[in-house]
Amino acid sequence: MTATAMRVMAPELDAHLLDAADELLAPLRDRLAGLDPAELEPYPPVPGFDPVLAGGPRSWRPLRLPAPPGEPSPALPDDGRLTATRVADLAALVRAGELDAAEVHRAFVRRIAELDPAVNAYLTVAAEWHGGTTGPLAGVPIGLKDLIDTAGIRTTCGSRLLSTRVPARDAEAWRLLRQAGASLLGKLNTHEFAAGVTAENEHYGPVRNPYHLAHMAGGSSGGAAAAVACGTAAAALGTDTGGSVRIPAACCGVVGLKPTYGLVPVTGTYPLAWTLDHVGPLARTVRDAAMMLDVLAGTRAERAARAGAHGGLADIRVGVPQAWLAGSTAPVVHGFRAAVRELERQGATVLEVTLPDADLLTAVNRVIAYAEGSAWHEPMLRASAGYEDGVRARLEAGRFVLAGEYLTAQRLRAAACRQLGLLWGTVDVLIVPTLPCTAPKLGSATIDLDGRAEPIGTALPRYTAPFSITGVPALTLPFGQDTAGLPIGVQFAAPPGEDARLCYVAAALEAARAPLPEPPVCSP
Repeated sequence: MTATAMRVMAPELDAHLLDAADELLAPLRDRLAGLDPAELEPYPPVPGFDPVLAGGPRSWRPLRLPAPPGEPSPALPDDGRLTATRVADLAALVRAGELDAAEVHRAFVRRIAELDPAVNAYLTVAAEWHGGTTGPLAGVPIGLKDLIDTAGIRTTCGSRLLSTRVPARDAEAWRLLRQAGASLLGKLNTHEFAAGVTAENEHYGPVRNPYHLAHMAGGSSGGAAAAVACGTAAAALGTDTGGSVRIPAACCGVVGLKPTYGLVPVTGTYPLAWTLDHVGPLARTVRDAAMMLDVLAGTRAERAARAGAHGGLADIRVGVPQAWLAGSTAPVVHGFRAAVRELERQGATVLEVTLPDADLLTAVNRVIAYAEGSAWHEPMLRASAGYEDGVRARLEAGRFVLAGEYLTAQRLRAAACRQLGLLWGTVDVLIVPTLPCTAPKLGSATIDLDGRAEPIGTALPRYTAPFSITGVPALTLPFGQDTAGLPIGVQFAAPPGEDARLCYVAAALEAARAPLPEPPVCSP
């Protein structure tokens, strides 16, 4: 910050005092400005964020989840249903030699050619099969958000500034999926640099919602959610900083899982905010998302999901923050309450709880994301004018977040972690709406929340950002539709490290609810 800027920001201070401060800071600024930003690329700032330590002493009880029952071998799907087959069945059939992995890949590529011109989920299509025939994800065609590096295949981050960027190595998350047998279908459209909640990309066009093409898919992982929803990917991998896996998953009627912070490696994934960034799966079912998490993090979430789909919830305590429903639209509230009634029907004990103010926690998320995102992008912000206007404004805003404001946000984050940490002694999981509304129309700047207009950038992450800043695992599950046929999502959260518990409870609700119909874009 220059001496002139200091005078503008603190006009009440004596000029001699400002000059003295500038004299102290000038050599430090010059020293830092002389560094090559490329040398710092592999290194996030320290200290890092640990959701377990931030939550205080462990208060949650261990849950003994039942063992899943055995299951028969999957039936071979008809040719027309191949792209609708769940991940677990595709992999089992490929491993058994009953499906040809290369032909599975080609079937998905044909579906991309058929449906993606309307949806615009893909930025790059990998038409050639390079997957495996062994491993837990044998032959499963996966789409990757275009922030996740792939060796030899361009990774643009949804920006024209990086339109020719071709990484030399795979991101660690994709390396793990590929090693498990998955094949790459391509790179998926996103809000530029993941810095937005709509996936309306000015450079490559907006991602459209498969349930209503005039509505947004949500962001920033909009391409990932839309591809899974219309069957142009068996599953996908996205990133989540304030809700960017769960927001589009809820908009498009699929499962989106944000794991515990730090559980899934982010190496090779383009950063937005170091202490908030997560990598997580999007899939048609809880079990499919859990299978991917097992590969990415060595959990036993898939086993828990299988057990949940066949077991009751008699020993589960579910926390419901009724105050968080205020401001949600009537269809969302109706769907949420129906989900809570179903949990009670399955034997869960539902308890009303008090959570920190969602709007405050969303503001905390934005302060941290602005500051950290600006720090990462600063060299490119100085050198280039090629950002989308809205994205540039957010990143530039971060340059003016003061150190005291950033630290205050981090202290509020610590307080929220501690409040949740205490709450886990009372409940085993939380259930909240994923979004206060269903997917807005493309081009919307505001959302009508039952008579009150609210900016889209603050409304959509209201119920997702709190679990990003606290780092706890959170999963959105589709549960019903509004009168326009747009999906409604409900969201579960669990203590840090209890990702398997999350999948158990979500799979139990999933097994009891009616599945969503196929998106209209898929109809012949």
